[in-house]
Amino acid sequence: MRHLCALLFSVVAFAQSISVMPGLPTTGTPTSLIFRFPVGVPVSPVTWQFGDGQSQTGGSVITHVYKQPGTYTVQASSQFVGASTQIRVVTGMGPAAPFAISLLRLRWEDGRTDASVIQGFTPLAAYADLKFEGTGMLQAQWTLDGVPLGTFIRQLGFAGQATLDTSLFLPLPTTELGEHLVSLRILTPETTFQSPTIRYFVRAGDADSLPRIDDISPASLRRGEEVELRVSGRGFGPGVRLYFGRDVALVAPPRFSDPGHALVTVFVAPTARTGQRDVQTITKGKRARGPAQLQILPALPRREPKSADGEGAS
Repeated sequence: MRHLCALLFSVVAFAQSISVMPGLPTTGTPTSLIFRFPVGVPVSPVTWQFGDGQSQTGGSVITHVYKQPGTYTVQASSQFVGASTQIRVVTGMGPAAPFAISLLRLRWEDGRTDASVIQGFTPLAAYADLKFEGTGMLQAQWTLDGVPLGTFIRQLGFAGQATLDTSLFLPLPTTELGEHLVSLRILTPETTFQSPTIRYFVRAGDADSLPRIDDISPASLRRGEEVELRVSGRGFGPGVRLYFGRDVALVAPPRFSDPGHALVTVFVAPTARTGQRDVQTITKGKRARGPAQLQILPALPRREPKSADGEGAS
């Protein structure tokens, strides 16, 4: 029975798998091999056969350096279970080269490294253009005035270019007047250069630069209606309030689908003043009008119920 159990464990063994990191190993760099013991099987030392004539006894996670490119059969065996897999090792050059960042450039959306915005402007995002070699995991953090905004991890592969931006986190704050510095701190892989810094300056707003509403649809509402409006404008975003007058109330806060675009549900009071009116934005107590306008129309006449003979009631 003991031999039968060992045989059954052996059959199950090669149904297991060995994980390889990176997925495409390169010559001259460490390759990580991971063997997971099946549930219920005691953990014991693992004997590794790397397929290049080398072997080693250790744990379920081990590293090995291949000196020549080629296809190798890797085997891992313990007291009761084992596994095997084939891996392809390539020469460390081109897309298969060791993962490294070769270029990092920071910019604003217009390509400049300096920006000037009014207080309360949203959304503001910084961009990072990267060039890299090989395939690997980028771990980095955006910083504002030297303070990390947050850490993120991104898979980069097959040697090329990538663009990252701060929209993964909240928009860069524009409430504090003065100069602010933004940088991208790369944690892994190690770099041989210092991360660049870009800056933005927050200035006090003026009447010509405050957020404003350029378009609103539908632009005509009737008394007593509840309507969803599509609103778009310059500098329009979270934190900017809308004002249609005391007799037009917001049913819920604006829902922003894209920067500068929102859906707003309003209710027009039955006693609302008719005629054209400006749509106002309010930012930190400062108001800006239009140029979009809203027209309030009278309510539709009530239809009289019909009598039995089809005529309206007198």
